[in-house]
Amino acid sequence: MTEPSAPPVAALPAVRRQALRHHLLTEVRRPSRRPRRVRVLVPVSAALAVAVTAGMITQPWAPDSAPVVVPVAQGERVGATPLLNRMAVAAAAKPAPPAGTGGYVYIRSRGAFAELGEGPARLRPVHEREIWIPRDERGDGLLRQPFFDAPIVGVIPERETLTDVTPNAARVDLPDDPDALLAKLYAEREQRGRGSSRDGAAFTAIGDILRESLVPPRTRAALYRAAAKVPGVEVVRGVTDAAGRRGIAVAHTERSRRDEWIFDEQTFDYLGERSYLVADTADGPAGTVLGTTAVLQRAVVAQLGQRPQR
Repeated sequence: MTEPSAPPVAALPAVRRQALRHHLLTEVRRPSRRPRRVRVLVPVSAALAVAVTAGMITQPWAPDSAPVVVPVAQGERVGATPLLNRMAVAAAAKPAPPAGTGGYVYIRSRGAFAELGEGPARLRPVHEREIWIPRDERGDGLLRQPFFDAPIVGVIPERETLTDVTPNAARVDLPDDPDALLAKLYAEREQRGRGSSRDGAAFTAIGDILRESLVPPRTRAALYRAAAKVPGVEVVRGVTDAAGRRGIAVAHTERSRRDEWIFDEQTFDYLGERSYLVADTADGPAGTVLGTTAVLQRAVVAQLGQRPQR
């Protein structure tokens, strides 16, 4: 595979830009010299955790450290559609998530993400992220995530109000028919204009819903069946999320980068995501890790900023 030029940044609606602005999974915070995708993300072992000693934070990689590189496993395209259809059946049979009476969906996750710009991509330390999304009506959400930024030593706490966030109800009201759902995602990509391919954009959109929403079984089943219809989806085995949990991945490769959704191989519960390069590029050799996530908790809470029991 030859080294492609980096694709242009896709245009995003204002609301989505605001909701994702500080999401290092989907946006690169550091400016770079050349255009590149806003969405990057892969698995990292527990060694990525930041060591806290004597009140100081030690980052696992210095600015001149080598990139983290993992083996590029062969994907299985033949098995992707049957797997996703089995996952849809399993999802439809699961009980609905607790409805509760609260006005916000709370999601806690963990992740480590690549810093792109000059030279090979290098992962930042793993950090925890909490987001509160309005449940039924468009309104303000909340994002909390400490992050680490060389050469600063220490944790920089971050709390940001996300204004006019699309409510979780918009995810619940997606079409149950997989063809209609996929057509909707393709149409939304066309409205945004250039960027990822229509199939890559649909895969990304489904992944965004799986990662940060609370949807009923019928919607999750429709998402899996829609994903089964996306050309190029494949299965990758023996994958690890940001919490060290092993699973099976559904993947899609867009140019030189593979994005994966990770699931428990027995229950098909969603675990997290990862991404890495599958070809040598200016951002690093094939296998260079671009990021990793793990969803740890989903709940409904009454107030913005309220945390459920862990």
